[in-house]
Amino acid sequence: MMQSENFTPLWPFNDGLMDSKDFGLNMDVRFDGCSSFATREESCFSTMLSDVIFPYPTYGYDDQLQVTVPWGEFSVPLVELDSMLTDDGVGEESFLLSQSQPCSSQRQDVWSPCRSSEASVHTTTARSMPGLGEAMMGIENQLTLFHLLTAYGEAKEKNQTELAEVILRCVSEKGNPVGETLERIAFNLSSQDVQNQRVYLMQESSKNFEVAFQTFYQIFPYGRFAHFAANSAILEAIPNDIDVLHIVDFDIGVGIQWPLLIEAMSMQHKTLRLTSIRWGEEHFGQSPWRFQDTKVQLCNLARTFGLKFEIEETRIEDLANELEGTKKRGGSQKWLAFNCMVGLSHMGKSKNRKLVNKFLDIAKQVLATNRGIITLGDGDACEKLEDSSGFGAFFIGQLMHNRAIIESMEFDIAKHLVQARTAMECLFVGPNINAEAWFQKWENMNETCHFVDFEAGTTLEGLKVSIERVMEAKEMVREKDNSYEVRIGGNSGHELALEWRGNRLVEVSCWRN
Repeated sequence: MMQSENFTPLWPFNDGLMDSKDFGLNMDVRFDGCSSFATREESCFSTMLSDVIFPYPTYGYDDQLQVTVPWGEFSVPLVELDSMLTDDGVGEESFLLSQSQPCSSQRQDVWSPCRSSEASVHTTTARSMPGLGEAMMGIENQLTLFHLLTAYGEAKEKNQTELAEVILRCVSEKGNPVGETLERIAFNLSSQDVQNQRVYLMQESSKNFEVAFQTFYQIFPYGRFAHFAANSAILEAIPNDIDVLHIVDFDIGVGIQWPLLIEAMSMQHKTLRLTSIRWGEEHFGQSPWRFQDTKVQLCNLARTFGLKFEIEETRIEDLANELEGTKKRGGSQKWLAFNCMVGLSHMGKSKNRKLVNKFLDIAKQVLATNRGIITLGDGDACEKLEDSSGFGAFFIGQLMHNRAIIESMEFDIAKHLVQARTAMECLFVGPNINAEAWFQKWENMNETCHFVDFEAGTTLEGLKVSIERVMEAKEMVREKDNSYEVRIGGNSGHELALEWRGNRLVEVSCWRN
């Protein structure tokens, strides 16, 4: 291996005031910090899985450029996060919900799993055999929860609103933020009865938002997989004769997707222009990140690598008009990349699908007269559930999607780090588990979840996923060591998907002309 050369530019979260409403928080959080960035002379983007923004150990590579990820090192930030939460007095006992209250008589009039004679027999047996009993009671609670949740979906589908509300209150009583998977989903999904407990848990978790965000992005592959798939597709498809790569980003956030691409572009001696789309808060929600802070961080990084770099923020309509004018006047050889990431857990609450469709529709129009690519990373279950027979099936599909995310998180975190796992679930998974939001999404399915047909009537075609990209993605998620699977999909083989035990977590699709 060639000797590495180390740079240590600041990448601060800059004493910036982070408005955390987009993550469902009710407070402002200040944080600051910095990290190191390591670069290797022999590196190329397809093997650069190193840490750019966060102060964790850089991944190593052997002489065959195989990724050797020191997963044991990640216990340090996890333990740090866990100890922070414990030191702040947010212990496991503070999280546990009381399970002592039975279903009220009002609820039993309509839905009464608590009066089941079969459940009574199991409970009696469980109490007489403590070791076996605990397991049996856990299974009983999981089965009861599943039946309750199924009944809720069916009641909503039949417009039985009152019944659905009663069932949801019963679900609330079985919710537990540190229980089994379905119990944790029930805690986030449940009615207003436990709203105060959720708010308290969110407030305590948000005190350590910085380290939680860093840890979540680094340890779990959802965001890194989507960013790798999109960035590598852009670099594979970019023509040699262009002078400028112009990336248009739907939701730039803290800019975590772009540092590795900035390094790769510096090796090609081209100009990189990055445009962040500014959406109105009434439709998009308030971002927890400030664009000016992200701009400074990315500019500093580009300067480190000697890359000619431009970054701006504008409305999508203004950008479309500008590109149309540039095309008529004739300009430098420019290649466009419209990048849209939506529904990835680290991004907080999922964005309005109407805006996603608007962005993609304008991208399609612009690329009718310009050369370029569209990359779409989707971490939501919505698209694959569009053919559900009714809301009941759609609801169960959403449950299974989020259950797969939580189970995959459990696999990657040591069991004793309960506080760390709970905080990250609360901040990055819980905000997207919402019964009413799922129902609204179902009602607007045709309008908000069915993405535009890119290829019909255009020169766009799916960009086939290369074997190299698949193999590198498999290494990234350690497919041989766990239940993650990397799959190719789409009629043109243009989709790269990450699954957990058969449940699709993230899907990245690419089209070019």
